[in-house]
Amino acid sequence: MKDHSGEGFESLFEKKRNGVKIFAVIFFIVIIGLTSVYTYLSIGVVRDRMQVAKSQAEGTAPVDPSLIDLMKEKAWIESRLKMAASDSVGLSIDLEEHMIQLELKGVVVMKSKIRDFSTSGFFRRMDGNVYFNMFGSPLTIEKFESSIEKNPFKVVIAPKNEAEAEAAVVKKDSVPDENVFWTVKFDRDFELNIQGIDSVAESQKKYQLGKGFEFERDLKNIASSFEHILKFSKPVYTPEILISIPENEAKSILRALPRKALVTIKI
Repeated sequence: MKDHSGEGFESLFEKKRNGVKIFAVIFFIVIIGLTSVYTYLSIGVVRDRMQVAKSQAEGTAPVDPSLIDLMKEKAWIESRLKMAASDSVGLSIDLEEHMIQLELKGVVVMKSKIRDFSTSGFFRRMDGNVYFNMFGSPLTIEKFESSIEKNPFKVVIAPKNEAEAEAAVVKKDSVPDENVFWTVKFDRDFELNIQGIDSVAESQKKYQLGKGFEFERDLKNIASSFEHILKFSKPVYTPEILISIPENEAKSILRALPRKALVTIKI
């Protein structure tokens, strides 16, 4: 009698292998399909966002593209003048000069050198009228989020004896490893992200790895986008500016800036 057990085993193995191949192909097709849908919807939502920006700038004469630099300078000066009329501390950001500074009545009270920055493509596609409409007057902060307390306070209890006093000194000298990152949303529907870093390499490493606060923020954006994909609706698009400055200065600016502060930006 002929033994067919070996053939049966090979047949079963072949079926399993074919099943894995079919599953891999289906999974690959699904991923490609979802990616295609997301890309299509994302392109559409960016285009819609630009159309909204253009509609808000309607009624003004077209600007010669060769005058865009002069338009930016005009928007920068006029916006800072309007911010100087306020009695509160404001923030001015000049990405061309890599400078961010706190101002009060037009006087610079704190200045920090920008070590690295990136902007959404939305800002690079703006014409002169859209740019002036967006940055020709101070922006107003509507919402703050940060990885550290904006206005921290703590209750300090006086030591009862010498041993407690020495323990308090040791505890005070220990510096926690903080991940300083904060973001604000403006009244013109885009975000500014400030990251505290000590080097450009650290900036790139931190953002790519998505540690702490920015990881949670990115995770929420991914979840939101995935939800829109499943519903075949356009995802929410919010243009962003990401700026990296020294960590201590990022912390100082965060805590000095009023919650509804005015901000002037030059891109």
